[in-house]
Amino acid sequence: MEVFLTLFAGLFAVACGQINFAPVFDTVNTTGVDGDLRQRLVTQGVLESTAEFTVLGNLKAHVPGNPSALLKYEATSDQTLKVIENGTVLLNRPLDREAASSTGNNLKVTFVAYYLTSTGARLSADTSITITVLDVNDVEPAFQKLPYNAKVAEDASVGFTLYSSIEVIDLDVGYYSEISLSCYLDQQSAESRAQSQEACETFGVDTRQNSQGNYTGFVFLRKPLDYEVKKGYTMTIQAIDNPTRSGTGLQLMTTINILIEVIDKQDSPPRFLSTPITVTLYENADNGTRVGSVTAQDGDEGNPRPIKIVNKDPNNLFYLMPAEPQAPAYLQYVSRIQVFKNIDRETQLARYDFEVEAIEMENGVETDQRVTTKVIVTILDEDDNIPQFQQSLYNVSVLEMDSSTLVNAATTVPGLNMRVSDPDDPTNAQFGISILSQPTAGLFSVSPTNATQQAQVTLIVNQANQLDYENPSMRRQQILLLARDLNNPIDHSSTATVIINLEDSNDNTPEFLVQEYRASVREDQVVGTSIIKITGSDKDSGNNGLLTYSLRGTGIEKFNVDPSTGLVTLAQTLDYENTPAYQLLFRAQDNGTPSREASVSLTITVLDYNDFGPIFNPPSYQTSVNEGETNILIPVIVKARDQESLDNITYTIVSGNTIDNAFVLHPRTGVLSMSRGLNYEETPQKRGTFRLIVMATDADSPPQSANTTIDISIIDKNNHDPQFVQSLYTATISEGVPTGYFVKSVSATDQDFGSNGNITYYIWSGGLDHFTIDQMGQVTVSSGAALDVDDVRSYNILIHARDQGSPPRTGSTTLSVTLTDSNNKDPFFSQQVYIGSIQETVSIGTSVLQVKANDTDSTKSLQYSIERLSIIAKSTDGTPIASIYPYDYREAFEIEPTSGWIKVKSGLSRDSAAAIDFNVIVRDVNAENNQEQTAKALVIITILGSADLTPYFAPPWSLTNPTYYYTLPEELAIGTVTSTLIATDPKGPFSINNFQEVAEPNGGDLGDYFSVNQTSGQVKVNRRLDYENLTFKLIKFRVRAFSRDGLRSVDANITIQVQDINDNVPQFSQSKYTVTVSEDKVYPYQIASVFARDLDSGSYSEIQYSLSGQGHEKFMILKSGLLLINNGTFLDHETTPEYSLLLTAQDNPQALSSEVRQRSSVPLTIQVTDINDNAPSFSSPEYSFLTVESYDLNTNIGEVRAVDRDSGVNGEIVYTIDSVEPVPRTPEEDYFGISSESGMLYSKNSLRGASSKSPYKLVVKAQDKGSPVLMSTTIVNINVSSGQLDNGKPIWISPRFGDSNAVTITNLTEHADLGTVVIRALAVPRTPGASIEYSILSDNEETTEFAIDKDTGIVTVARNRTLDREKQETHDLILLATDTLNRTLQSTRLLSIKLQDINDEEPSFNNCPNRQYDVPTETSVREGEPVGTLVYTAVACDLDNPPYNTVQYSFYENSTLYCYPNITQSFKLDASTGQITTNKILDRESHTTYLICVKASKPGQRRKRELPSRQELEAHLRQYSTGDVLFLLVTVSDINDNKPTFAKANVYTYIFSYPIKDTVFQQTASDPDLGDKGRVRYSIILSQYVNTAKGRNISVFDAFKINSDSGQVSVGFQSYKYFIGGYFELTIKGEDYLNTNMYSTYKLKIYVGEKTSQVRVVMDADANRDQQLFVETLEKNLNQNSQNALYIPTNTRYHKTASGTSVNQIDICFFVVKNNRVIDSFDGTTSLNEVQSILSSQNLYSPGPCEPATTKSLEGWSAYWWVLVAFAIFMFVIIIILIFAVRALYNDYKESMLAITKVQLVQ
Repeated sequence: MEVFLTLFAGLFAVACGQINFAPVFDTVNTTGVDGDLRQRLVTQGVLESTAEFTVLGNLKAHVPGNPSALLKYEATSDQTLKVIENGTVLLNRPLDREAASSTGNNLKVTFVAYYLTSTGARLSADTSITITVLDVNDVEPAFQKLPYNAKVAEDASVGFTLYSSIEVIDLDVGYYSEISLSCYLDQQSAESRAQSQEACETFGVDTRQNSQGNYTGFVFLRKPLDYEVKKGYTMTIQAIDNPTRSGTGLQLMTTINILIEVIDKQDSPPRFLSTPITVTLYENADNGTRVGSVTAQDGDEGNPRPIKIVNKDPNNLFYLMPAEPQAPAYLQYVSRIQVFKNIDRETQLARYDFEVEAIEMENGVETDQRVTTKVIVTILDEDDNIPQFQQSLYNVSVLEMDSSTLVNAATTVPGLNMRVSDPDDPTNAQFGISILSQPTAGLFSVSPTNATQQAQVTLIVNQANQLDYENPSMRRQQILLLARDLNNPIDHSSTATVIINLEDSNDNTPEFLVQEYRASVREDQVVGTSIIKITGSDKDSGNNGLLTYSLRGTGIEKFNVDPSTGLVTLAQTLDYENTPAYQLLFRAQDNGTPSREASVSLTITVLDYNDFGPIFNPPSYQTSVNEGETNILIPVIVKARDQESLDNITYTIVSGNTIDNAFVLHPRTGVLSMSRGLNYEETPQKRGTFRLIVMATDADSPPQSANTTIDISIIDKNNHDPQFVQSLYTATISEGVPTGYFVKSVSATDQDFGSNGNITYYIWSGGLDHFTIDQMGQVTVSSGAALDVDDVRSYNILIHARDQGSPPRTGSTTLSVTLTDSNNKDPFFSQQVYIGSIQETVSIGTSVLQVKANDTDSTKSLQYSIERLSIIAKSTDGTPIASIYPYDYREAFEIEPTSGWIKVKSGLSRDSAAAIDFNVIVRDVNAENNQEQTAKALVIITILGSADLTPYFAPPWSLTNPTYYYTLPEELAIGTVTSTLIATDPKGPFSINNFQEVAEPNGGDLGDYFSVNQTSGQVKVNRRLDYENLTFKLIKFRVRAFSRDGLRSVDANITIQVQDINDNVPQFSQSKYTVTVSEDKVYPYQIASVFARDLDSGSYSEIQYSLSGQGHEKFMILKSGLLLINNGTFLDHETTPEYSLLLTAQDNPQALSSEVRQRSSVPLTIQVTDINDNAPSFSSPEYSFLTVESYDLNTNIGEVRAVDRDSGVNGEIVYTIDSVEPVPRTPEEDYFGISSESGMLYSKNSLRGASSKSPYKLVVKAQDKGSPVLMSTTIVNINVSSGQLDNGKPIWISPRFGDSNAVTITNLTEHADLGTVVIRALAVPRTPGASIEYSILSDNEETTEFAIDKDTGIVTVARNRTLDREKQETHDLILLATDTLNRTLQSTRLLSIKLQDINDEEPSFNNCPNRQYDVPTETSVREGEPVGTLVYTAVACDLDNPPYNTVQYSFYENSTLYCYPNITQSFKLDASTGQITTNKILDRESHTTYLICVKASKPGQRRKRELPSRQELEAHLRQYSTGDVLFLLVTVSDINDNKPTFAKANVYTYIFSYPIKDTVFQQTASDPDLGDKGRVRYSIILSQYVNTAKGRNISVFDAFKINSDSGQVSVGFQSYKYFIGGYFELTIKGEDYLNTNMYSTYKLKIYVGEKTSQVRVVMDADANRDQQLFVETLEKNLNQNSQNALYIPTNTRYHKTASGTSVNQIDICFFVVKNNRVIDSFDGTTSLNEVQSILSSQNLYSPGPCEPATTKSLEGWSAYWWVLVAFAIFMFVIIIILIFAVRALYNDYKESMLAITKVQLVQ
């Protein structure tokens, strides 16, 4: 009806000649004004939190043809919005997005615009919109399906999901609906916090999004559970929305509790209630006797199993009754222990251990849950054993009593090893021992008579004199012994029989005719020379009378003696100087058992012979001489010394001299001189060196000689010019050859040697910097060369060859190079930018514009192409277009290769690309050598558009990029809405509600994973999305939106990236790992490598490994799965042979706490293998055993025991005897052996006579069988008792003899006082009633030192303190015992008194035999010798015996002497040997001489003193020479071993373009050698000029000169104006004057600048300031703190201004260098401003030019006039460019407006 009225009014108005139109709402698409608020309320939307009555916008409409019409506005619905007549729109009620979406609250509103015509008719227009309500975070997450309860088995693996039914929703949208679940820590109390923290540490929670605002929570296990530790948990789960704090950042939170119950599993083994189990019983208990019980129960209390207890007794001595459950809980099972077999305490050693095992049973079947413990049985004793002799019969052979055995005194029967033992407990093992019968009553007795458990029985001879071999009835004795138990003497006893057989003995001593023998031999006699023959006699017969001869004493190794004839011969060469005489003892020994011996003195005198030859010091010499001269630069005086001939030595040159003997050596003084000058060419092989062999000969008979060498270097003179092989070289090359191209090789030679003959090539002129030459003479095209035949057709290059002599010499040649033409020039465009435009509707093939290029080469052939990579497209707003899909703008245009015309290649679209820019490349295809010759020009083409009513999708879709891109996680629920497509028809505009998925010709959503709702445009999940099984992770399909009329459509490309979630558990490659590692391995040893794989992708597939379990901290595992030993870990197989760990793999290692992390675990067993790291350890450091010499062979003596903690062969021990003292002299005297396995010592040879040398000290070694072998030793002392008897003559009781009738005592010290008792001699007569009278037989002078009391036999010192060991060490006394009733019965005893040394002598360097020291003693050592070189051996003498004669050497310092202080820095002194060695590499240049003072005692105080002259030193030291200090003056002789060195390797300086002084720079090299060895020759070996701006690098040798002696560099040119803007780099060489191979170099950069380029800073004058030091410090600070500038001070002066000089201020002027060139003062001042903080800290100010302005008004700017000129030129260029740009833009604008006008007219 309303439409009808409107139509009627219109017709009426037409009839009346007036037309009234209905209002029209302004829209963004038509007028750009949001008059219908569609942009504001629909596109932008309204926040649901917007306050009531908020103004939302203003409606705007117009009446076509009637702009003055008065419009009013209203709304058809007033529930949500309120419209005022003027068009203001207000919010009429609060909004709730959640209610709007769930209750269908009407948010659709219709706006009406109307007005009244002049006739009163109402004309109106309406538009409807649906308000978009925007979400705010106002709804908190809500848990669903409460309450939550979960159960989990205690054996669940880490990572196990135990609850997955947590549902939580949030009605908000977008990021406000995103929810994060986490474990919540309750902070209400400490207890609640601890409980919740424990729950959070044990369990974790993961989150999965089902749809927007809908999430599922999963509770998983973080660490292993143990029912026995904790049976349940309460976990608080917190849900927080907006986890990323997006938007306003507001977050809402909800918490809920979940109860988790732990279910017990069979994971704990059974346990014994007490361990170990101990029981006690008596031995011989009856079978079946109960002795105790075993109780065990299951370790799992929640679900216990029955227990079976098993007996593990290997000997079945005990029996276990079946285990029975015990009331009331029946958890404990008890098994009783009973005796099963007879038990003997002595067999089991009073204790017996066995194991029992508890096993869990399941349905009557044993499980693998079991545990063992030990049962310890203590066995009590009963008296059930008798005392038992070791054997029932003993046979002993005993020598008759010798004179050393006590007559009528008790003595033991030797060789009787009798033991009685009772194995019972000590309370039951007491027994007695007695003699039942013997041939002679009272002759024998037994000891002990009572004992417990064990006794060593000794048979005692009470009257030893009755055992006489001459009495036949006494030759065999039989004794019966009884052992009887004291507790049960009748039933418990045993007997043994002892049979003693008596043997004869050796009782005569050998004799000599005289008591002393003398002989002499010359020191040069050969080995084997006979010296003397001595024989003796023995009254005995047979072996007892057969004599063997030997020598004793110091030096016996020098002589041999025939043991049968007594002939003494020479065994080693003799040295009179070392030992002039030998004092020996000649011994005769019979072969009796035991043997007897006698000794006489033998003195052998050594006669002198010349056996010392000369010795050179130093061992060799070096010197040098200039070529053609006779003056030897380093004088040579050869010197040799001879210990015997002293200075009577002559010198001769043996070889190495010239034919005419140019070298002359004085035969007496050793001075070397020359008879004529020598040429370098005369040296052997022209090597520049002569080597003379010099011989020194002494004057003794026979004469001795020695050789040394003298090396003479001939120093070459630079007297030859370099000579080129050709005077002219020619070459022809093409102008197009590349840089580095080889042109020609030139060659020159120089007849000089060394550096004088080393040639350097350089181009002097004619090359125009286009060629370079290297040091091999090869000429190549330089890097900066631009060869052009049009510019230069030929070059005449002058080449110099220059040697490195001083001064250098030069030779020249010419190289003529001719160029040939080539196609080598690049083409070029006539203009660099081409601009054009074209309508988007033109047809394909339309020409746009033409580009034009040219090339000066005659053979050119140009082709054009478009550089595809340079093509750039822009949208209508000028934004670059990144995507080429669906519109590939790169295919829009093409170019004709020959003409350069650019044409349309494909359809154009302004909406897809409004402008396209690209580069056109022109290429000369005829370029030589396929060289790339191209040029580029830029083409800019604007596409002009037309109006378009094509529908369009909502952003971010666009015509240029019509694509939506979504990222979705896998496993979304089917039906989940992933997005909603919104499209608009611009004709209305209308919202489109007709969507269709378009089939793709090449696929698309092939798996039909998504579907599109036809009316709503919702995209939903249609099938399960499993990332791992998807062939393509990127799913693409196309949706088409149709207009209402169905005639127009638009496509949107949907691209969905399926995103992986962490839904796969890591899987190990093995179900368990067992690895081994040696116990000696340490960090970072790699044990093994493990591998786990996760099917997920990205970080979800990244795996982090971890270890747990006891001892896991000893190992570490890397991310790669590499298992290592941890830092600081030391494995020990003996302590822990195996580690049982849990290896866990967990994915997503970088995840946040709220993210899912999957894990799995496998067992890891690390077995620690043994190495041999424990040495065997003896149970005792020392053992003592007793045996008797009459025991049988292989009799056990005693056992040693060692233990090795290692296992296997490493712990198996082998025993050996390492040494025996006294050392066996014959194989028969090697008495003892040892079992290698048990350590039991035994007698391996007969012990007859062994008691004479008893006791024996054995070193027993225990070593294992490991690798390396480890060992330890112990000491074993074996006492061998003797059974020797004697008859006849008085019997000596004291002194007792050893292996002969001679007894040596050593208990008397030298210098003993008068009356000191030495020994009491005691002999007993065999004549009844007689007594003994004592005397000393010898009447030698030495016997007067001692006296003997004739009645008591006491031997005393007869003189007061006259015994001096150093004069006579041994005194031999023959003691005579005479029977007073029959004086023919006499017995002698040789008593040797060896004086004990006391420390009564002082070490001395003066008292050494055959050795004298000069004061000071001189020696020398060459510098440069390695550390440890022997310098001298200081030997002092102490006449005392060890340990008192040990000399301790030390460096000595005294305040009055000149001993070198801190001598240990340079020398090392061996405190025991006196060897002085170098402690560092000596450098003569650092120190020439050292006075080393060596003292044979502790060092005194030291003070540093300077050494005086040689004469003053000698005079000074002699007054302090006390004999206990050796003064050793060591002089370090010089060799040419140091090359010259420069302090700095890289230095810089400056020069002005017009130098104001000749000197440029000077740095001297240091050579610490002496004389000409330390002289340095300087030269410039390379001089280059570098201009970085122009890329030039040329050699300019004459630019600078250098003084060859001083190293001073000076200018070579008067002006360096043409070198401004670059720098010179000189390489300066300093070489050894005598050896040109020893040199160093440094590089000197010389920057060239004008004086006007200097800048300055100003400071106040201060007379107390060190001006030079201040400037040096400032330079250092500036350069250290500047990144790209170098500041070089040039001058310091009073401050200058345009008006004059100020003496109160000082200018410091600089050159500022950037990019290796001196910059001007303007840029330099700017650079100074950049370091203003440093200048201010030094009170420096006013940075500016160093040279003042010429006028006051322009002060500070005179130097910058060119800046103003440059700026003006720059501005002019900019203005011209702007004019052209504005003109071009205006033309484009006109064309664009014209095109738009045409389009509108067409519409």
